[in-house]
Amino acid sequence: MMKVYTLVVGELQENCYVLVNEKNEAIVIDPGDEAGKILDFLKPFKMVGILVTHFHFDHVGALKEIENFYNLKANQKIKEFDYEVFQNPGHTIDSISFYFPKEKSMFVGDFIFYHTIGRTDLGGSDSLMQESIRKVLQEIPLDTVLYPGHGPKTVLGKEKFFLEQFL
Repeated sequence: MMKVYTLVVGELQENCYVLVNEKNEAIVIDPGDEAGKILDFLKPFKMVGILVTHFHFDHVGALKEIENFYNLKANQKIKEFDYEVFQNPGHTIDSISFYFPKEKSMFVGDFIFYHTIGRTDLGGSDSLMQESIRKVLQEIPLDTVLYPGHGPKTVLGKEKFFLEQFL
């Protein structure tokens, strides 16, 4: 069973996630800031990877320090964890999410938030966002827990009504 820890970091209160499997192996998703805080938290675990949903500063502020400390590169396939990369351009052209089907969990960056979606005016596209919303509603089970880049986690089925307002 995978454990999910949330570290809220930086001026914009970005959610940096640490996922730990049953072998005490960990991955970091979106190391946004406060590298020291993240590195301290990771001490008890064996770090095996880093994932980044998009490259806005508030999601990658600590990336280089974490990569250098562990000699890892972001968004390399991590064999110790079972996940799928889900392309969801809209917030940015290259936005991606990480879907863990066994855990019914999806780390969505700034794609979807509690009761709303991410901005599209910082290198994104309204039409691509709409395509991404349609795709997630068609392909991802509604009982999937969504872990956004800011704010509280939510469930896709609870967000369906709000997401449909943007289509």
